Amino acid sequence: MCIRDSPWNTADLLDSPPSRLPNFPADGWGAFMMYVGMTGNILPEDFPFHHQVVLRRPFGEGNTIFASFSPAWDPNRAPAGHRALTISTHTRLQPWWQASGDDRKVYESMKAALAESVLDAAEKIVPGLRNATQVMMTGTPVTFHRYTRRKLGWVGGFPQTSLVRPVGARFQPGIWLVGDSVFPGQSIASVALGGLRVAKQVIREA
Repeated sequence: MCIRDSPWNTADLLDSPPSRLPNFPADGWGAFMMYVGMTGNILPEDFPFHHQVVLRRPFGEGNTIFASFSPAWDPNRAPAGHRALTISTHTRLQPWWQASGDDRKVYESMKAALAESVLDAAEKIVPGLRNATQVMMTGTPVTFHRYTRRKLGWVGGFPQTSLVRPVGARFQPGIWLVGDSVFPGQSIASVALGGLRVAKQVIREA
């Protein structure tokens, strides 16, 4: 069986999990997400769908964002004359969980402040985005955990600071991990390559 999840979530699924699990990465990231519904007339016809904005270091926390626009011809993402926009920035996990547990007003003010920073970055590629926005929803690592149950709302796998940092694919006899927790880690290309590597290991040992 192959499970696409983190080692800790996988252990929670098993009646007899491994006695030893890797330490949760102290430098692991979550994501702050913005889901925007906007009027499409401020975008040029040939405007690219995907953008990365890098304003300054350190990366994340609104200093860098990824933005993806729905195609104008796709009525499943947004009605005619409108576009759907998804924006993300990496964010630390612990501050969100602490604020969520200690003081909800602080948590909401953190969301509002980071949303403004993210919109500032997005307006570098789409001036006037705020005025064109008709619907906006935000999500933090706390939100991500609520909907996906992934530990602490962690995303992106182990930070790529070492080739040996991700866990091994064999979780225990008969159970293999795939996804961003195993080498080579994060991104669609890496996860797909990791899945191919695991498949070859399973075939070799069958």
